[in-house]
Amino acid sequence: MSLILRPLKESDETSFFEGMKLWPEDDLSWYTFAWKPGMPYSTMMAILDKEMKGIDLAPGRVPHSMLYGFVDGKIIGRVSVRHSLNEMLRKRGGNIGYAVAEPYRRSGYATEMVRQSLQYCRDLGLDKIMITCSDNNIPSWKIIEKFHGELQDKVWDEEDNEMIRRYWIPLTK
Repeated sequence: MSLILRPLKESDETSFFEGMKLWPEDDLSWYTFAWKPGMPYSTMMAILDKEMKGIDLAPGRVPHSMLYGFVDGKIIGRVSVRHSLNEMLRKRGGNIGYAVAEPYRRSGYATEMVRQSLQYCRDLGLDKIMITCSDNNIPSWKIIEKFHGELQDKVWDEEDNEMIRRYWIPLTK
């Protein structure tokens, strides 16, 4: 598998906007948290840099790294790695949130993105991480369990009206 998971570079502007076309316009949060319609790419890059460093974070946000999965120069998905947890992320979200564009699902890319994300978390000095997913998202919880995710519990999410699975993954070297 030749997937490269990494932060965006200035030279990725064309790939970023091409990749965006793979996502529903009504919910681009599956692809990007920082970019808004009409925003220059350079502005988004500055926001991502500040968020990674924990500078000028919006209320309720923690430092995080947005990593994109590249296959043959195309962006096929993204991972948000949260460097720490707050109360909201402990309930839903955890340390890692990932998404793969529909045309690239069921090809092992999500598994590879999670594998590389776990190493990224180790490099941040984390010794265990939380990942959450919807109880009915069987592909997601199978990936989490593949990486030795230990189910802590299932909780009801009032906002989305669904059951959420909360897992911990130990990051032993």
